[in-house]
Amino acid sequence: LVILPRDPYWLYAYWELSLPTREKLICEWGEETWLKSSFQLRVCMHQWHREEMVENFHDLTLQEESDSWYISVPTADRLYHVELGRRLPGGAFIPLLCSNAVRTARDGLSDIIDEDWQLPDWKARKLYRRLSLYHLSSPEIFRRRKQHTQ
Repeated sequence: LVILPRDPYWLYAYWELSLPTREKLICEWGEETWLKSSFQLRVCMHQWHREEMVENFHDLTLQEESDSWYISVPTADRLYHVELGRRLPGGAFIPLLCSNAVRTARDGLSDIIDEDWQLPDWKARKLYRRLSLYHLSSPEIFRRRKQHTQ
């Protein structure tokens, strides 16, 4: 089971549960229990300052044939891991596979400002004024500048 961060609010998971492993589990649990249970992904969000601790989790019911899933997560810039398991008829969740842990991206600008790379105030004001007056995007500014220099 592998998870990849897609963007601040989505993960992508893919897995493989081999046929021999499935057959072994069916023999251990009994075919009736296996058929009455369902595949689920348990999405675990870790605490911000104590990443070894799971803050909360939610379960997603999967189709039997699934081998990948896009997962919506509630919070950006957090550590997540996922478990693939079966939900038994009595409600118990039995984990079968556990993923790697990944951190989703931030959904805003960084609070860390590197003074070596900042524009001087007068240059920044000039740039922002141009952008706001003409409602231009960066690609549009570059296109116009290229045309102007030719």
